[in-house]
Order: sequence, then structure tokens, then C-alpha cells
Amino acid sequence: MTALQDDSQWRAPEVLGLILAAGHSRRFGGDKRLANLGGQTLLAATTLNLQPHVSAVTIILRHGERPEALGLPAETDVVQAPPAPIGMGTSLAAAVSRLLVSSESRHQHCVALALMLGDMPWVSADTLHKLVAQACHDVIVRPRHQGRAGHPVIFGRQFWPALAALEGDEGARGLLKRYQQHVVMLDVNDPGILGDVDTPADLPTLQ
Repeated sequence: MTALQDDSQWRAPEVLGLILAAGHSRRFGGDKRLANLGGQTLLAATTLNLQPHVSAVTIILRHGERPEALGLPAETDVVQAPPAPIGMGTSLAAAVSRLLVSSESRHQHCVALALMLGDMPWVSADTLHKLVAQACHDVIVRPRHQGRAGHPVIFGRQFWPALAALEGDEGARGLLKRYQQHVVMLDVNDPGILGDVDTPADLPTLQ
């Protein structure tokens, strides 16, 4: 198990926020990304919560979607998932593949990416700060609250090619098992790392 770094002399590493928001909200009964949360959409709230802690944010949307239709600024950097509904893993792979070949400095200089679900706006600023402080090219950092692992997960750049090779609907779960010797668990007093939205009833419960 890799040891945590001391962030007392912290300097922000270049970490890209990558938000997964191409799902179809079947359990929610509608598009949960548009759910109203304090006057903004759920997806916008998640994005704004993560944005101050990373060097840039990219959001994975469904094929053909525009960010402003989801309450996001038009200039938001987005990657559109493939047109066929072929799973989270394939959508994630498409986004990371683009990042690997990007000529933009904000992508080339990143040592890691923070993989966040689009329905998790309650992760605390302190947790996000601590996670980003541990970012390194050859480490995967995951928060844990009361024994339960949550999000976001920080993937060092060494693991991006593996993310780009994902297929189907499993997402990155299999990679966490494959590279478990590189995973650092960061214990936090923050239920927000577990607070995703599956049904409308989750919104008042988790706020």
C-alpha cells in the first residue's frame, strides 16, 4: 500500500476533473442531471463544487448534447459519448482517449484526473483539497468514509491508458482491483463521498 504524502507544504498538482454525466437516469424517472438544487441543476452543482479544486474540468455528456441545455456555460469543455448506449466504461474510454492525444496544455500537463460522478455535489471542499494534494502520476487515491469507499477517485496519469481501454458498463471498478497495490485509501469524515442521487427521494435526504 502506497503511503500518503504530507500536504503541509502543499502546492496544487495539475489535476483534471472528469465528470461522468452520460447516463440515462432510469431509476430517477427523468433526467436527474436537470434536478433543481438550490436554483441550479444537479450537474451544475456538482461541477461548481469540483471546479475550484482542479486545474480544468471536462464533462462526458450523451451524444449530441450541449452543455447549456443542462445548466452549464456554453464554453464548458465536453466530450460526447458514442451514439450507441454501450455503457459507462466505453464512454469513459472515449473521453480519456481524447485526453491522451490532446495538444492542449491543460491536458498535457496534468499528472492525474479526478473521476467524479455527475450526481455527487456534496463532497466537501476539505475532502477535495486532500484528495488533490495526494495526486501523483503512479498512484490511485480514493476517499473512504466509515469503511465505505466513495468518489471522486484520483487516477494518476500512468493509469490513463488502462482507462482508455475500458469497454462495456463496468466503469473503472475492475481497474481498482487490478491495480490495488497502487491504491491509497484516504479516510475522511465526509458522507458526501457516498452521496449520489438515484431517485428523487435522495435529493432532500442528502442535502
